[in-house]
Formats: sequence, structure tokens, C-alpha cells
Amino acid sequence: CPLPRLLGKIFPAKKFLILLFGILLTSGVSAESERVTMKLKYIDSPLTDIQWVGGKHNVFVLSEKGQLYRSTDGGATWNNQQKKLAMEAGSRGVKIKSMHISKKHSTVFFIGHEDNNWVTIDGGDSYIKTPPLDLIDVRLHPTNPEWILASGNSNGCKSSSVAGTDEKERFCFRKLYVTKDGGKSFTNIRNYVVQYEWAPESDNNQDLVYATVHSVQEGNQKFGFWDQFVDFVASDDYFSNTKVVVEYGNRFIFGEHNYVFVAAVNPHHETSVNLMITRDSGMDKKFQKAKLPVEVLEHSYTILDTSEGSVFLHVNHNIQSGGTSTGNVYISDASGMSYSLSLPFNHRDKGGKCDFEKVEGLEGIYLANFVDEDEKDKEAQSSEQAAVSVGEQKKSRKNRGTNKDKAKIKTVITFDKGGIWSYLDAPSVDAKGNPTNCKGGGDQGCHLHLHGITDAFGPFYSLESATGIIMATGSLGNHLHDRLGEINTYLSRDAGLTWKEVAKGSHIYEYGDHGGLIVMAFDEGPTDHVLYTWDEGRTWVPLKIADFKFEIENVIIEPSATSLHFVVYGYRSDNDGVLISLDFASLHQSQCKGIDAAGSEESDYEFWSPSDGRMNGQCLMGHKVKYTRRKQDAQCYNPEEVERMEEVEHCACTEEDFECDYGFARNVQGGPCERIDNLKEDEDPFKPPENCVNFYTVTQGYRRVAGDTCRGGSGKWEPKQVPCPSFPGAQRAGKFVLGILFLIVVSLGVITAANKFDFKSRWISDYKKINTTDEEYVFDDDDDDMDQTAELVSEFDDPVADSKRRRKKKHLEEDDDEDEDDFDDELDGPKNDGGMEVSVNVPTLSAPENQ
Repeated sequence: CPLPRLLGKIFPAKKFLILLFGILLTSGVSAESERVTMKLKYIDSPLTDIQWVGGKHNVFVLSEKGQLYRSTDGGATWNNQQKKLAMEAGSRGVKIKSMHISKKHSTVFFIGHEDNNWVTIDGGDSYIKTPPLDLIDVRLHPTNPEWILASGNSNGCKSSSVAGTDEKERFCFRKLYVTKDGGKSFTNIRNYVVQYEWAPESDNNQDLVYATVHSVQEGNQKFGFWDQFVDFVASDDYFSNTKVVVEYGNRFIFGEHNYVFVAAVNPHHETSVNLMITRDSGMDKKFQKAKLPVEVLEHSYTILDTSEGSVFLHVNHNIQSGGTSTGNVYISDASGMSYSLSLPFNHRDKGGKCDFEKVEGLEGIYLANFVDEDEKDKEAQSSEQAAVSVGEQKKSRKNRGTNKDKAKIKTVITFDKGGIWSYLDAPSVDAKGNPTNCKGGGDQGCHLHLHGITDAFGPFYSLESATGIIMATGSLGNHLHDRLGEINTYLSRDAGLTWKEVAKGSHIYEYGDHGGLIVMAFDEGPTDHVLYTWDEGRTWVPLKIADFKFEIENVIIEPSATSLHFVVYGYRSDNDGVLISLDFASLHQSQCKGIDAAGSEESDYEFWSPSDGRMNGQCLMGHKVKYTRRKQDAQCYNPEEVERMEEVEHCACTEEDFECDYGFARNVQGGPCERIDNLKEDEDPFKPPENCVNFYTVTQGYRRVAGDTCRGGSGKWEPKQVPCPSFPGAQRAGKFVLGILFLIVVSLGVITAANKFDFKSRWISDYKKINTTDEEYVFDDDDDDMDQTAELVSEFDDPVADSKRRRKKKHLEEDDDEDEDDFDDELDGPKNDGGMEVSVNVPTLSAPENQ
């Protein structure tokens, strides 16, 4: 054949082989990509919400123009639902404002314009038009598909008030309704309502309703402020009878492990609140005040996590002087009542969302961002407006890279539930194989820093079904950057211990096949392709998905993230919405085998144990856990219902298995727990009880981390028993001596404070400028909107919201004056209270190599 001789004359032998290999490689990639099934759908306008209902195949999409679409095959094909809704409404001008999905069954409630609302209890096979009501929000019953609570405004709230026969309707207030027949009829059961919820299943009373209501029901309802005339109440007969559970309770939230949190107004200081907590069931709940180690005003809370039994609590102490950007993270004991400082200056946004995320599926591992205290005052000053939204916030690219004077934000990770926080080690090479030359060195060294949920870029993202895999966007250096060109995409497959740069630029990402398949898309501008990997980021294959370039807003999958079917959505330059279905099921024909023989050469599975890289190695939370996962290079797919085998081996106790007890703090990177200087005066941890009998328990400054299972060798840290004072006047004498010591310490403290106000270490063990102003749970007051229902960012209960909330930068939003009660709850006080400064020592954070 003359062709090889001809090519040999044109190309030298070496170059010919390289060219031939490139052609074969490209052909292989193209052939593999051709086996991905793709389907394109245009919709009338960009997408504002997408929700799966009752399984993996039934999906609803809502567009900006209020059009409703439904798919019954996981997003492959779509049908406009407007005609079906119009048939029920008797008109064609149907527009939907919001949709509300049940967590347990196939009920969906659609709030429309002009008093039009619909309900489906069969996932969209049929719709019921409800009686005309101007509704704002609804709550679907956790077990009964036809029971619904709904709220709306009285006629007096409308700009052109209608003079009705009821004189009371001339005033503006919030009304609460109930239906028990699937929306065919509604009954007004309570007025002047702030927030409401069906009782959780653990209360074993399906008629029980909790609410915060105004005790004085007359005149115009006051919205957007803490109010001492609002109480947290319960009723199991739809408010024929009402029981006040927490007096002054303005906001409340349910957490995992039977937690109920209520923010109660301090009647002596109405701009501050107290956090009340219980784990009791039923209407007879007994609440206790959260016990924080320092006496400072508390103006807002975010419940960050309750998934492991204890509580991570973000407290914002300051509402002025730019203090809206940070708060302090506290960790509770096993009871959830007593708190100690874990991470100061945690970064938050104006709506109460915090850069603090649990690595899903693993115990004790969390990622967080904090603001460098030396640079905190450089942050742009702005008064906080409590922004509340339904669904997820959609960030605008127009805001990217414009705030160059923002405070320095840094990323840290903990493997022991907040006991020790460390910087992230930077990858040694970038996505192109070039050395990064980024090495540690403490606070001023070079590390990897990642964007969180408060930013416009993809935040750290993990799923329980994708064991150990985390993706994020970020940058290398001394702190986080937000300039385009400096942001790249990173992946860790060992729960954050090590990281790899997988792509230049910012991307959005999603997992399928239990993490065995990952799809990501460039999101800094229009594109026509995505990238996917079958080997957890080792290699990425480009896949062209359209013949035109468009803005990709998100890549999403059904809530369990175990299938091979993804949905990519975005919009074109003409503002048409774009939905593209990607089905990877035919890429690999074989199913993974050998899960019972994981670790063997014949098996497609391996064992993996998380590690913090320290001396304790794979002993985290007092035990070593072996997880089963697919080998990185196995060319197969996981069955959707595959069970992840786990083996647990308990470890001997070390100091890292204990956190600091109430009133104590340790250096952030480890070390002994030492008593803090400004502990509340009446809470001496060494003080014997008033009626001491024989012995009493004294802390050694430590308490076991909730959920830690270490065994043996714990005597150094567990509380010890000491004998009671042996003579009658001992306690009074002790009080006298302690009083003298207290005066001496206070005097020295005043002298020291006057001569040395130098926060060279931004982690010194006091809380300087503790700020006073989402499961993340956020309690919020919004003085610009009348819908003050506490909203829930639920990492624990709602698989759809959970899958979306932690996802990445592309979040969906609705107008602030629409339904604002599904995801975000910040308890924020009014904005007219003076701030305060408190000095506290907070330890210096060290580099990982120094641990």
C-alpha cells in the first residue's frame, strides 16, 4: 500500500506515530461519547426550580415565566402542564409562583397568581383546583398526603384594600388555614401567625401543630422584628385550644435526633434573643436555655448540623460595624445544651448562610471558612438586610471579581468534630502537570482555599452515596481569591486529606453511580460541552451536548445520586431555557462484581479508611472504619441499590478524642484545654454543689466528643470525683477567697487591656469583636418582608433540598415577597442595636506540617 510510504515522506517516523496515536485516541473518545444518550428540550424561559417527586423518574420544572413542565422518565422528555392546569382553572392565563414538594409521598402544592392554586396527590397525573386564596406558603403533612397547612395575608395587606363585611379584614395580618381533603376546602384556624409547622413524626400525634403567634390579636400585625408579644405554642385541635410552650418564642426549628430549637426574645433586652432547646416529645416539652461560655448578647443563630447527636451552632453576636460577615461556631456536648468554642470568625453572608459543611457519609469531618481577623476590618461595610428566599439563591456572574477589598477568607478542615482545625495541603501539580510551588508555612504560608455556600462559585460538595469524594472550586495562596483566572476546580477522594486540581477555571459538578461517575461543566461563560470521568478524576472525557453555546447553570441528578441519568440546564442568549438529558447507562455494559471479596485482585471493590494524616492515622472519632467502594480504575458501574459494607475497629483513647469542656478552650491545632479568663461569674466549673453529699464531680477541662467510641486510657481526661468540703464553713470561706482572687484578676485584666490591645494572633483564645447582629438552620427577622416564617435549610430531612443546597454555586431564587419558608432560617434581630466588643483568647492556627 503506497499510503504509509507517502505519509512517511511527509512526517518523520516519530511524529507519524504520535499523530496516529492521537487519531486513535480521539476516535476512541468520540466512540465512547456517542454511546451517551442525549435529549434536548427548549422551554419558554430560564429555569427557576427543579424537583423530583416520589422517586427517581417523576420531575417537575418551573420556569421564570411561571410555566410548569413535567417529566415521567427522569428528564428525558418533558410535557407542559399549563393546559391541564387551565382546564381546572377555567382559563388559559395560568402562572405558577412556587411549588412545594412532599418529602414522603407524591403530593405537590402549586401556588399561582391571582388566588389560583393547585394540588396533586399523585405526582401530576391529576390536579385539583383549590378554592381561591391569596396564599404565601404551605406545609405538607409528613405522613398524610391530603393534609396541608397554608398561610396568606388578610385583605388589609393588599395595596388597594377591599372593604369586606368583616371589619377585622381592614387590618393587615397573617392567616393560617388547614385542609384535610387534599385542597378541596380550607378552614381558617388562626390569625396573627408568624411561623407554623406540623409536628414531627417523633411526637406521635398527627393532629399536632406548632406555631409562633401574636398574643395580642388586634390592629396591624408587626412584621420583621423580635416581639415579646409573640409566643411559641402548640395545639392538637387546630387552635380551639392552645398551649404556650415557650413564652416570647419567636422562631423555631426541628433538627435531627429529636431536637427542637426556639429563639425566644429576652424580655429585658428586646433586640437580643435566647436559644431554647429540648429533645422531649409531645406538647409537654421542657426547654432549657443553651449554655454559652461567655456573657454576650446573641442576635442570630444558625444551626449548622445535628446529624451526629451533638449540635454545631453558629452565633452572630454583633449587628453593626460590618459584623455581619462572621460569627463564632460552638460545639455542644452530647445533651445539646452546653457549648464550647470550636471555630471563631466563621464566614457567613447577610442572609445567615455559613461556610460550614459536613463531609457527608463520614463521621466528624467538616470543612469551613473563617475570616482572617487581621484583615477583617478591610471588609466592605454594609448594613445587614435579612435576605430570605425560597429554594436556593442564584448568584449573578456580574458580581464576580468586583469586590477586591473583601476580608481574607481561609479554608480549614477538622477530622475530630471541631477539636482541631487544619489548613488544606495544596496539590503539588496543577491540572496541566506543572508544579504549583505552593507549600505550607502556617498562617502566612501557601495552602488550598475553597469557596463555600456564600460565594458565587461552586462550594465544597459531598454526598453520602459518594464515600470520601469532595469537589470544590478555589485557589492557591495565603487566602481565597474570587478573580476569574485564579479560580480552578479541585477534587479529593480521601475526604479532604489530599487534593487534586482537575480543571482550570470554575466548574459546576454532580455525582452519579455512587461517585463512580462525575459530570462537570464550565460555568464562567457559554459552552457547548461537559466533562465526565469514570475513574474519580484521574481522566476526564469531553462530551459535546449541543450545537450551540449556552450558559450552563447547573448539572443535577435524582436525589439519591445513584443513577447514571443527569440533567443539564441553562439558558441561551435569546433567554430560552435549555434542558438536556444525559444517560450514561450504555457506556459500560458490565456491572461491578466482587463486593463480598473487596480488596482482592478479582474484585472491582476496595477497602478505604479515612485518615487525618496525623499520628492517630485512621483512628477517627475513637474507631477505625473500613468502607467498601469501587476501585478507581474499575471499568464497570455500581448497582443502584449496592450496599456499602462497613467494618469498625475501636481504638485506644487519646487527647484528640476529647474536646474542651464548658469554660475551657484549647489551641486550635491541638494541645491542652485551659480555662478561659472571662467565664460567667456564677459558673465556676470547680465549685461544689450547694448541697454536696460525700463526693461531687469535677471536670479536668475535657469532655468526650459526642459519638466518640475510644476505649481505655481515658482517665486523664474524664471528669473525676472529689470529696465534698469537710467542714461547714468551707464553702463560704471558699467563696470569700475566690472573691478576692476574682478582684485581683479583674484588676490585672483592666491594666493589661489598657496597655496591650494587640491581636497579633487572630485565634487568641478570647473572642475579639464577637459579632452582635439555613441542615443549616437559620433563624431570621426580615424588616422588608411580611413573610416571617422561619425557614429551613435542611441537611437532614429533605433529600431534594439537601442535594441542591450543598451542591454548588448555581442556586435558584424567588422574589423575597413570595414563599420564603422552605430552606433558610436565620433568627436575626432588628438592626438598631449597638454592637459590643469582648476580648477572648483564641489559639493560633498552625500549618498541617507542624502538627
